[in-house]
Amino acid sequence: MKVCIKGSAEDIKLGDIQEVCHEIDKILLPTDGSEPAIAATEYAVILAKTFGAKVKAIFVDTGLEALEYPEEVMDEEVFEGVHPSVKGLVIAKTMCERNGVECEVEVVKGGVAKRIVATAAEWGADMIVCGDTGRTGLKRIALGSVAETVVKGSPIPVLVVKAE
Repeated sequence: MKVCIKGSAEDIKLGDIQEVCHEIDKILLPTDGSEPAIAATEYAVILAKTFGAKVKAIFVDTGLEALEYPEEVMDEEVFEGVHPSVKGLVIAKTMCERNGVECEVEVVKGGVAKRIVATAAEWGADMIVCGDTGRTGLKRIALGSVAETVVKGSPIPVLVVKAE
């Protein structure tokens, strides 16, 4: 959050802090259906409900899913007939609906971190809420740094949620 102050950030005094003045109207939620992404979904819904914000849940399709070893795909649980890659979108939409939060879902294509930051900018998001790691197997190595890359590349606040 941003505080409204008099003067520069270097010489802030407690008396200079007037009010919190950053509103949260739009929360971008990148999700892949992993445990950390579902934990992030819970936080995004809580924040949206608290601030009266909208949520946009996205899944970034890198086009690499077809290159996985078949046993990696077969090990993943199928959620209500939905492929694991979009499971997170179904969960986000359901959580939002059950909590009275406006939600839209979208599948975007491209590099994960770049598309998250770009989608946030295009949609005018005030905040990004994401899990600290991605799915299992070989993807965990590739996606483990996504949260860090988003934090470094995003001009807006990013909340990174750890799964318990």
